[in-house]
Amino acid sequence: MHALRHVHELLIPDGILVDLHPVTKERVEANQRRIGVIEEPDWAAVVLPNAEARLRDAIEDGYYTLEAEIEFELLQHYGSGDELIEAKSDRLEVQPDLVQRIRQASPPLITSEHYVGRRLRTR
Repeated sequence: MHALRHVHELLIPDGILVDLHPVTKERVEANQRRIGVIEEPDWAAVVLPNAEARLRDAIEDGYYTLEAEIEFELLQHYGSGDELIEAKSDRLEVQPDLVQRIRQASPPLITSEHYVGRRLRTR
């Protein structure tokens, strides 16, 4: 049983589930210019497509009704390259070329990701 079906069992009848997640890789910009992308190969190739497919399945199987959907860009601002590197260290440790570009960039640095938010009602 995937997580959305398990959550359905935990919600009250006519309850609401909010699903919020990024749908693009995180981009890094400095001086209004893209300097790289924070790579997450498993997320882009496996996790996101699987999550979207399981959500469609749960709706098609009658567990939820999609009531609303929004999309937006989530921007995070960093006052220095070191601040950004520290905040994203778990993902940047395998991207030394991007870390070098971040260190050389003039602040502020901005990361951006496209997000989708959905309100789902239990059936």
